[in-house]
Amino acid sequence: MIANLDSAVIYEFIVIAFLASWFLLTVLCQFKDTKFSEFIRYKVDLFGLIPLWTFFAPHPGKRDYHLLYRDKITEQAYSEWQEMDITEERTFWSWFWNPEKRDKKILSDVVQSLVSSIPYYKGENGNLNLLMFSMPYLIVLHAVSQCKQQSQHAYRQFMLAESSGYHKETEPALILLSVFHQI
Repeated sequence: MIANLDSAVIYEFIVIAFLASWFLLTVLCQFKDTKFSEFIRYKVDLFGLIPLWTFFAPHPGKRDYHLLYRDKITEQAYSEWQEMDITEERTFWSWFWNPEKRDKKILSDVVQSLVSSIPYYKGENGNLNLLMFSMPYLIVLHAVSQCKQQSQHAYRQFMLAESSGYHKETEPALILLSVFHQI
């Protein structure tokens, strides 16, 4: 009985020592610009077991994106620009009941993906017209086309704009203006 107790204590001590070491290395490696952190991360941690928690991402978001759309009713008549919400206002109950959270998050991520792919299509070898065939563009177009139409035979155009600053110090800047698409 004493032999079993001793082995149980030994195993328990080994597990506690391993978890404590792992926790200590995780805390020390959160400062990624140190020599110690680089040594542990690239020489010792061969399996990637030590996480790197960067709250608010390595490059926090500094811009807000706005998705607007309008309809072309006739050749000379256009509807007013309408903004489609790609973020949500938090309510008291959002932590408990928030059925639109995933849809808004997906649309927000797709808009960011579309914005990040624009320089590739504008580049030396790229063609901005091919952007219309990219998956982020098509998803944004589909989301915008689901909004209420001004007329049954409308053509829809969307615009992406970005603003920065909480107090809206600057006017939103145009990022992308699509062509009119029949919806």
